[in-house]
Amino acid sequence: MNDTTNCNASEILIVRHLKTDYLSKAGRLDIHCTDAYGNQFDIELQMTNEHNVAQRAKYYHALMTNHMLTAGEDYQNLKETYVIFLCPFNPLAIEQQRAVGHYRMISEEGDYLNDGTHTLILNASGDWEGVSDELKGIFQLVLRQPVSHGQLGAQIMDKIDEIKHSKTGGRKYMELTGAFWQDARNEGRKEGKKAGIKIGERRGKKEGRKEGTAKAIIKLIPDLFALSNDRQAVIKILMTKMGLSQEQAESYYQRAMAAEPKEK
Repeated sequence: MNDTTNCNASEILIVRHLKTDYLSKAGRLDIHCTDAYGNQFDIELQMTNEHNVAQRAKYYHALMTNHMLTAGEDYQNLKETYVIFLCPFNPLAIEQQRAVGHYRMISEEGDYLNDGTHTLILNASGDWEGVSDELKGIFQLVLRQPVSHGQLGAQIMDKIDEIKHSKTGGRKYMELTGAFWQDARNEGRKEGKKAGIKIGERRGKKEGRKEGTAKAIIKLIPDLFALSNDRQAVIKILMTKMGLSQEQAESYYQRAMAAEPKEK
């Protein structure tokens, strides 16, 4: 991407839902924006590895492309689409340590199709050599590290603090953390299915789901704390979103923070 792809602030849509018809799956784009030339960008914050980045990229490209043309308009009027995944891990099954990966459709002979689709994977755990200071600062945020590179990371942290302390901050903060709880439920179902298959009993499936959900919540609590830096706010969200008692929420919190690696 170059300097001509700057997003128009008025076109940025946070958590935008795009749907093609009543039977199709609704797509939730974390950040969707359009530049002055009509090129569209979708930025996805992926905190847990669901092993489906390629499939999700295909779907998000289709969602954005589907809304570009009006009836009878020429296909040549389609603009470029960029799906950008920001991850604290390498989401690919291949062994690659690059921090920035740019993927386009290519033939077996090495020729690009030039269909205008671009998938970028920003892997915060990869090699940062050649990465700009601004992107390093974003990576530090994703990795829950103090921001020491660039200015954008610090600006994002200031904006988060502004939202949290505004009059509507509590409600907005809960909305921002909604994706965490969907991840928790998905992880719980996956772990429960695995446990149920191993044990082969109905009780085993139930116990597996319970254990899987617990593991997912414990895994996500540090991310919630990194956003709020407020223990009581995390406890309140656990109680509200997961229907936990205060005692249960406190127990999950203590287990999660005890498992966190200590800074040297």
